[in-house]
Amino acid sequence: MALVKAVILGTVAAVAIPYAAGGADSEFVRWVTSGTVYFSVGALHLAWSWPIFCVVTLFTWLMTAWANR
Repeated sequence: MALVKAVILGTVAAVAIPYAAGGADSEFVRWVTSGTVYFSVGALHLAWSWPIFCVVTLFTWLMTAWANR
């Protein structure tokens, strides 16, 4: 169950953080956009950040699994 929660939170973060970063220009934004995949759902254009997804999912899974012990 910890992995499912981690993947859901990672998915939300992978879409929300690039959206919130917008057109800012900083080292963090360059890191986020280096692994970004752009796609459309109907008329909605979204960005998916692989680095954010991996980091958030791993951290959340580790913390949730640790808390369940």
